[in-house]
Amino acid sequence: MGTPYLNPDKYRFIRALRPFSYSVALITCGLGVTLSFVHDLGDPLRGVLVILAGVLLQAASNLANDHADLALWKNRTGRMAVLAVKRIRFNFLVAGVLTFIASLMGIYLVIDVGWQLLVFGASGIIAGYFYTGGPIYYKSRGLGVPAVFLLTGVLMVSGSYYAVSAEWSNKVVLISLPVSLLASALLLANELRDYLDDKANKIGTLTVKIGFNNSKALYALCLLLTYPLSFYLFIIGAIQNPLLLLLSLVFVWQPLRLLMCEVGDVQLVSLPPLTGRYFIAFGVGYIFSVM
Repeated sequence: MGTPYLNPDKYRFIRALRPFSYSVALITCGLGVTLSFVHDLGDPLRGVLVILAGVLLQAASNLANDHADLALWKNRTGRMAVLAVKRIRFNFLVAGVLTFIASLMGIYLVIDVGWQLLVFGASGIIAGYFYTGGPIYYKSRGLGVPAVFLLTGVLMVSGSYYAVSAEWSNKVVLISLPVSLLASALLLANELRDYLDDKANKIGTLTVKIGFNNSKALYALCLLLTYPLSFYLFIIGAIQNPLLLLLSLVFVWQPLRLLMCEVGDVQLVSLPPLTGRYFIAFGVGYIFSVM
């Protein structure tokens, strides 16, 4: 049975969009926007633009994610190789268009808020490219998980807050930590699912570098640490009602149960969407807990 890297279906547009991953942009941007209104610094138009730009950049990052796979196909011949190259290039082109649209929204926000916001926007676009693009290749150096924690988690929440409120807040950085852990867990879910393929193709993800079982332990830690961390944030007054997070426990056991699977188990294909669903359940409760 062929690996995904030998199957051009992996690059079909809808599949390449990775719909389950949009929970990250919606929750992280939504949290930053909500906090700006909680602190009486909100602006409705800025809030809408921030969330739309965040979703567009998430989509662009997903579509561009497979561009590095061109090297796996260019030296192959046959209909499948031609189809794979065509799909990868089309997805990368759409990613560029989406990035351009998000950049126009960002330019408006920079004009409205200040040039300092440009640092956040540029960091997000550059980080999205270097995840699989040269010369850094976060994914292939085992740096994808920490990069996602900082850039897709902390930066998205803090940057969204700054884009709407025009003020920086260290407290918002602290509040971003639980959802940043879940953003990392979502990436780990993908790495666990693709472990055999990544190892066979010498793609040095964090899971390949530290091993399948160690990665499962790290994944579980990212999911479960969110609760004690949120309780600590409640103690210091950063969030208001941690009891709202208890509802998300209904959704956490399903992805955790899949950690019983061995390497290559077909059930692992469900780990990313189940993690995304849990991310939404926790994230929505977390957003309400800060209000």
